Amino acid sequence: MAVPVPSEKTNFQWGQLESTDFHQYMENLRAIGCPPETVRDLVIAEVNKMFAPRFTALASQMQRYENWRGGKRSLDGLRQQLQALQKEKRDLLLALLGIDRDPQERWANLTIDGMAELGRYAFLPADKEPQVREIMEKYKELEAGRRSGDLMGTPDSGKKLREERRAELAKVLTPEELYEMDVRDSNAADSVRSRFGGADLSEEEYRKLFALRKAYEDEQGAVADYSDPEKVRRRSEARKQLDENYKSTLGDERYAQIQKEQDASWRGLTSVAQQFNLPQSTVDQAYQYQQVASQQMSALLSDPSISSDKRPELMKQIQKELDDQLSALMGNGPYAQYKKSSPQFYLSSGGGDTVVLSGPGPVPIPAAPNGAIQQRIISTVDGSGQGQTRVTIQVP
Repeated sequence: MAVPVPSEKTNFQWGQLESTDFHQYMENLRAIGCPPETVRDLVIAEVNKMFAPRFTALASQMQRYENWRGGKRSLDGLRQQLQALQKEKRDLLLALLGIDRDPQERWANLTIDGMAELGRYAFLPADKEPQVREIMEKYKELEAGRRSGDLMGTPDSGKKLREERRAELAKVLTPEELYEMDVRDSNAADSVRSRFGGADLSEEEYRKLFALRKAYEDEQGAVADYSDPEKVRRRSEARKQLDENYKSTLGDERYAQIQKEQDASWRGLTSVAQQFNLPQSTVDQAYQYQQVASQQMSALLSDPSISSDKRPELMKQIQKELDDQLSALMGNGPYAQYKKSSPQFYLSSGGGDTVVLSGPGPVPIPAAPNGAIQQRIISTVDGSGQGQTRVTIQVP
C-alpha cells in the first residue's frame, strides 16, 4: 500500500517508505515527491545492498587461492555462479528501472579470474602483498620481452630472470613466506601442476609432491645441462627415483587413480557421464573396454609376423569392435557426444599409410620392449580443434 504524502503535522519516519516489494518502494518514493533521479539512485542502492552479501560470499571462496590446481578447472563452478548472479541482478534492474546495470557498481564487470587473482597472495601480510605484486609484474614483463626477442638473451636467460626474481623476493619475504611463494610460483610448482594437473589433487597431496620435486631440483637443478653426459645420466637416474617417490608418497591405489584421471579418455568419459547422468559403473566399464583395445593395438603393432600392409585393416577391426561395445554400453546419444569430443589417435606405418582412430581411440600405446615401435605426442587439441590428442606411432 502506498503511504500518504506527509503533511506538516505528520511525524514522518523514513521507515514508512521502506518495503520489501521494490515496486511498492518506488511508489512510496514518488508519493512523497522524490524526483525520478532520486528514485533511481535509491532503488539502485537498495538492490546493491541486497546483492552485496551474495557477491561477497562468492568472492570469499576465492580468497584462498588454490595454487595446487592445474589450469582453471577448479574455477568453472564458481564462474557459473558469478555469471548467474550478475545476470539476476541485471534482470532486476532492467525490470525496475529499464537499465541493465549500475555503472558504478563494483561487481558488474568482475570476472572469476579477477576474484582468483585477488586471492593469489592473500597469505602474505598486507604490507608485503603490494611489493610482491610489483616484483612479479616486473619480471612478468621482462619474461614477455625475452620471449618476444626484445631482449638479447642467451639460452639460459630465462633461468637468470627466475633467479633474479627470487633474489628480489628474498629481500622482502621471510624464508617461510618465500617457500610459500615457491609453492605457488616456481619451476617446481609448474612441473607438479603440469604432471598432475589433470587429476583432482588435494592441497596436502600437492604439497607433498611439490616438496619432492623441489628437493630434486635443489640437487639436480631446475633445467638439465645437456652439455655434460655425466650430469645427464645422474639427472636421469634421479628422475626415475623422483617418479618412484611420487608413487610411494601417494600410495599404489591413489597413484593408479591419479594416472587414470590424467587420461584424456577417462576425463572425456566422466564428463559425458555427468552430462547424461550415466552411472559410475558405465564409466568404469567403458574405460576397461578402451584399455583392452589399447592392449590389442600394442600386441598388433609389436608382432613382427604381421606385415605392415595388413596392420591398418586389423587396427580398424579393433576400433570397430570398440565402437560397437561403447555404443551398446553408453547409448547412442552419450556415445555420439563422447566420440565427438574424445581424443583421436593417428597411427602410421613406416610405409606411409596412416590409420586414424577417430572418436574413442585407445590410450597412447607404449613402445615395444624391442624398440620396434616409436611413439611421439604431436599436439593436444579437442574435437573443435583444441584438446584432441594426436599420437603418431611409426611401425617399421
